[in-house]
Amino acid sequence: MVEIIIQYVLIVFLVMGLAYLAYLLKDKDSNLKDDYFGFASVILGSLTTSEFTPENAKTILRIISRVVQNVEINYRDSDNALKEEKAIQLAKDATSLLGFKKNIDGESLKYLIRVAAALLPPTNKAIK
Repeated sequence: MVEIIIQYVLIVFLVMGLAYLAYLLKDKDSNLKDDYFGFASVILGSLTTSEFTPENAKTILRIISRVVQNVEINYRDSDNALKEEKAIQLAKDATSLLGFKKNIDGESLKYLIRVAAALLPPTNKAIK
């Protein structure tokens, strides 16, 4: 009998949690189809509300992708930590040219650079 009551209480908490999540998403006026796998909230969270658009997220993702490709081509034999620092610096410089009131923080750039590096085409090296 106690187990059944506990199950009902847990179901009620689950429904309340889902309702609260729906409330938060509606309150932020976030559209999940324009979130680009969660990257838009990471990028746009550090921007002002007037700069909070999916088009800006696309532009920033494209810039970071090009920066990572450029760093991989020019610093092919360098250490990954050096490549990451160089990519962060170049990405900061490139995104500052967009004219946003607030720049994207370094941690967000670091995560996006790591994802962009993981999505690069494979090299001809054998996987060990």
